[in-house]
Amino acid sequence: MRDLRQVGRPVSRLDGREKVSGAAIFLSDMTVKNMAHGVAVRSPFPRARVISIDASDALALEGVWAVVTPTDVSDLPPLRIFGDSPPVQHVITNRPNFVGDVVAAVAASTPEIARHAATLVDVRYEELPACLTFEQALGGDFQLHEAAPDNRAGPEIQIARGEPDALIDTCDHVFRDTYFTQRQAAQTIESLVCLCDWSSGDELHVWTHLDSMFHFRDALAEALALEPASVVIHPPPHLGATFGLKNSLIAGLEPLAAVLSKKAGRPIKMALSPEESIGATVTRHPARIELATGLDKMGNIVARTADIVLDSGAYGWGYVVALSMLGKWATLYRCEHIRFTATSVYTNHVPGGAYRSVGTAQIHFAMESQIDEIARTLAIDPVEFRRRTLVRAGDTLPMGTEIRSLGVDECLDQGAAAFGWTGTTNPEYSKFGVTRGVGMAVGMHHAGLTGLIPTPEGSKCTVEVTTDNRYVVTVGVVEKGQGSLTTLALIAAEELGVDPDLISIVNAGTNGVPLDYSGAEASRTTYVTGRAVMNACQNLKVAIQDAGGPEAIEGQPIEGSFVPADKDPLPVIGAHFCEVEVDHATGVVSVVRYVAAQDVGRVINLLGCRGQIEGGIHHGLGYALCEELLYDEGQPINPNFMGYKVLMSTDMPEITAVLVEAPDPDGGPYGAKGIGTPVIPAIAPAVANAIRDAIGQRLRSLPMTPPRVLAAITSA
Repeated sequence: MRDLRQVGRPVSRLDGREKVSGAAIFLSDMTVKNMAHGVAVRSPFPRARVISIDASDALALEGVWAVVTPTDVSDLPPLRIFGDSPPVQHVITNRPNFVGDVVAAVAASTPEIARHAATLVDVRYEELPACLTFEQALGGDFQLHEAAPDNRAGPEIQIARGEPDALIDTCDHVFRDTYFTQRQAAQTIESLVCLCDWSSGDELHVWTHLDSMFHFRDALAEALALEPASVVIHPPPHLGATFGLKNSLIAGLEPLAAVLSKKAGRPIKMALSPEESIGATVTRHPARIELATGLDKMGNIVARTADIVLDSGAYGWGYVVALSMLGKWATLYRCEHIRFTATSVYTNHVPGGAYRSVGTAQIHFAMESQIDEIARTLAIDPVEFRRRTLVRAGDTLPMGTEIRSLGVDECLDQGAAAFGWTGTTNPEYSKFGVTRGVGMAVGMHHAGLTGLIPTPEGSKCTVEVTTDNRYVVTVGVVEKGQGSLTTLALIAAEELGVDPDLISIVNAGTNGVPLDYSGAEASRTTYVTGRAVMNACQNLKVAIQDAGGPEAIEGQPIEGSFVPADKDPLPVIGAHFCEVEVDHATGVVSVVRYVAAQDVGRVINLLGCRGQIEGGIHHGLGYALCEELLYDEGQPINPNFMGYKVLMSTDMPEITAVLVEAPDPDGGPYGAKGIGTPVIPAIAPAVANAIRDAIGQRLRSLPMTPPRVLAAITSA
C-alpha cells in the first residue's frame, strides 16, 4: 500500500463543532421573507375517486393565501421516478391510490392556520375496491394506472443460465423455501421539510432533504414542465440524514410546495408530520422471495432459482430494486446453472422507494438464511461452507465487469477471529428459559450506480488555490450527515500534501457547482466523487508546476473528473457475526454482541467508517427485529413513533467494527470502496441464523418479533 500521511487518521468532522454546539441551521430552522406554510389534504381511502372539492370555507379563513386542487395541475405531466418507470403519479390527484395521497393543499401565514384550513377543505369521495395483495395485483382484476395495464411497476427482471429448473430435481440435496420481508420506513433525525420559492415566476428555488442535487433538479423540472436551468436546488446548511428516503422526488412535498408557491405568490415551507413522513412518503419494498437450491452429494451448489414479487405500492419504482437484487443473488455464490425472475407490482399502499441497501437487504435475508440452513443440514460450519462457495476476485459481475478486488477471505477470517467463532455458543449461557445462539452471514452491496440507472455515472469538481495559500474544493454532492465533506477534504489534503485545515469544501446550489448527477446516492461519494477530487488536485499540481508557482494561478479553478469504466457498480463485501439471547417465555430476542468485518478497500475517514458501521447495524437490527409499517385493509395502523418501533440506544449490543483493507486498484481513491449501505445486507440474516441456533427453528418472515419467535418456539 502507498504510504499516506492524512488518509486513514481519526479526524474531527468539518461540521462537528456547529452540530454539538447547537449552532447548526437545519431546514426546520430556515425562514425567508414573506414565507407562508403549506399543508396537504390527503385521502383517507386506499383507492377512491374525488367527486367534488369545496375550498370556500378554507379560503374564507383569515391568513389563508391559496388552495390548490387537481384542476390547478391538470396541465402537468405525470411523474416518472426513473427512466423506465411508468409515468403514473400526479402532484395532486383526483384518483387517490393510497391513504395519504394528496388531493389538495393549503397555503397560510402560519402552520397552525394552514393545518386548520386543510380540515375545512370539503372533499367528497367515491370509495373504490382496493388492490392490497400480490395475488390481487397479479390476478388481472385491477388496473390502477392507465400507463401500467398489467399492474407491473416497470419491466420484469430476468436472467437465465444453463438448465437450473431441470437440474434441481436431480440433485442429492434440494432446498425450497419462501421468505417474506416487510415495509420499513426511514426514520430520519429531523422531520422532512422543504422550502420552495416560485413567487417570481422565472426561477424556482428549492431547499430540501435530498441525496443528489442534479438528479433531483431534473426530476422536479420534468414534473413541473420546466427547463432544468430554471430550477435551482440548494443544499440545506445541515441535513439530518435521508437513508434513501429522498433518493427521488416525493410528489406530496417539493412539487406540491412549488405549485403552492406559484399560486400564493410567495415562498412556501412544508414540514411533514411524523405520521406523514412514515405513512405518506416511501418505504422499503415488501417482498415474497421463493428460492430453490440444489446441491450434489459433496455439498457443491449445482443449480439455483429465485422467483420474487415486490410490492411497489401506489407509485413505486420496483424494477430498480429487482435489478439490484439480481446483481447480488446471481453473483455472491458461484453456480453455473441459475434462473432469476423478479416482478414488481402496484398496490394501494404507500409507494415503495429507496432505503439503505436497496433490494439487497431483502434478497440477503432469504439467500443467507437458506445458505445457513444448507450448511446446518450438511453438517458443515457456516463459515467454511461460504469460504468454499463464495465469489472471488477474477469472477464476473452480471453486466460483464471482472471483479478486481473482493476481501472475502479477509472478512471471514478477521470477523471470525474478532468474534471468537466456534459455530456454537457456550451452553452455560442458556438457562432459566433463556437460550443463546450464534449466527453469521455474508453481505454484498455496491458503491455507485453504474448500470443500475440509465444516466451515466460520473462526477466533476474544481479546486483552486487562494491568495493565503488555502485550497477551495467545489463539489456537487450533499452532506447529509454521513461525513462526506470531511472525507473529501482528507483526499484533497493527501493529494496536495497539506494539512486538512487548509482545505475548504464548497457544495453550493446547482447553479454554482460542477455536475454530479447522482450526488450522495448509493455510497458513491468516496468512490466516484473522491476520484474526481483526487484528479482535480493532481491537475492543480501540474498547473502550478507549469505556471511556475501557485501565485500565478490564484483563483483559477482547475477541473477534475471521474467516470467509472466498469459496466457494473463497484462490489463491496462484509462478513457479520452475531450472538443473541432468546426468552422462551416471551419470545423477546436480545442481541448480545455483534461483529461486522467490512471490506472498505482503504480507510479514508477512520471515524466515519466506524460510525457508518455502527449506524448501519442499528438500521439492520431494526429491520430484523421490530420495524414494520403495518396495514389493515389499506389503512396504516402504526404511522407514528408510538406505534412504529425503532431500537433505542439501550437495545443496542456491544459492536466491534473490523475494517478490512483489500484495495481495488481502479476503485475509489487509494483503493477505497464504500461503507454506508454495504453494511446493511448481512445483518438480518445473521440475526435470523443466530435465532435458529438458539431455538432450533427457522423464521422466514421479517421482522422477527416476539409473537413470531414465540410461535416458532411453541410450534416445536
